[in-house]
Amino acid sequence: MRFKMTDEIHKKVWMYSIIVAVGILLYFALYRFQQLASFFSSFFSLLMPFILGFAIAFILNGPMMFFEAKLFGKLRCSKQVKRNLSALLSLVLFIAIVCFLLALLIPQLVESITSLVKSFPGYAADFQVFAIDFMKEHDINVEIINKFISDYNIVGKLTEFVTSALPQMAKLTYQLGSTLLNVLLGIISGLYMMMDKERLLRYFKKLNYAIFPKNVAEYTHRLMLSSSQIFNNFIIGKAIDSLIIGILCYVGSILLGFPYAILLSVVVGVTNMIPVFGPFIGAIPGIVLLFIIHPITAVYYALFILVLQQFDGNILGPLILGDKLGLPSIGILFSVVIGGGLFNVVGMFIGVPCFAVIYMAVREWTHYRLEKRHVDLDASSQSVHDAMHVEMVD
Repeated sequence: MRFKMTDEIHKKVWMYSIIVAVGILLYFALYRFQQLASFFSSFFSLLMPFILGFAIAFILNGPMMFFEAKLFGKLRCSKQVKRNLSALLSLVLFIAIVCFLLALLIPQLVESITSLVKSFPGYAADFQVFAIDFMKEHDINVEIINKFISDYNIVGKLTEFVTSALPQMAKLTYQLGSTLLNVLLGIISGLYMMMDKERLLRYFKKLNYAIFPKNVAEYTHRLMLSSSQIFNNFIIGKAIDSLIIGILCYVGSILLGFPYAILLSVVVGVTNMIPVFGPFIGAIPGIVLLFIIHPITAVYYALFILVLQQFDGNILGPLILGDKLGLPSIGILFSVVIGGGLFNVVGMFIGVPCFAVIYMAVREWTHYRLEKRHVDLDASSQSVHDAMHVEMVD
């Protein structure tokens, strides 16, 4: 009797083969986890300029298309020339804006940090006097605290740590040079990506349709477009939100008389890019610094940051971002925790849009499977609700 391979058997063979292959790969991945982690770390280090270039091209795509349509649209030249001019102009403007902001902030940040380092021994000594007076006033055993401070030389160690922070930065020369090289290569690769945008997209589209079945390829293409929109909305919206929060923090710090207003505001504005935990991460350094200088000022600063972040979370953030991510609150918290655990600070930032894409894909797949099985849970829930209502009335 001749065995006949039906379509159903063929699909099951493929499915079981994939399951076995994935199981074997997972086993070897867990067995050689350290080697794989080292390999992927080196691999991503090599790809870092291109990842950075893709990020630059993604961010500057909007300005580039605007310049191509509005500024160079009426030029009598080829489309590629218009694209090259638009990409170059958007990149030059981006670099100019970044350099202008750095030139505006760096001197004041350096001045604030230098002043802080010079004044820190006095701040530490004043704080020690304040702590001793506070303990005497509230009948706390001062001798035990003094013995602890003298034995461990806490003030001396804090002073040594702060005063040696700047010289220690000289040891980071190699890392800084490597970072600058990656940034330069990223700018160049980003420029090439913007210039050859259509060609690259067309190539990946062909590759998508060549590898996957037509319906899967169409879904993948649509998913990539939706992902691009999600990342674009999140990055631009969060950047605008953080810039406004940083400016408001600076204005409020000046009005309330907090020292090192520029330094505190830059920390708050930058860390505000991280969802959920960003406001707390940005507030802690300022609270610790001001607590050493003057504890009551630290309390006022903490209250000010609390009010500012409540304004951001309840008014400004929803006004700018709205519900464009489509994530529930627990989903945002989950994505920040998992992303931070896997990729540190960068993971905390990109974890939210990445999880939003996964959440959207799972939601669409769930709806597709329910429709295919002719299951309408909304109608079922409504029927159960109506039945319960009738029983309660009876």
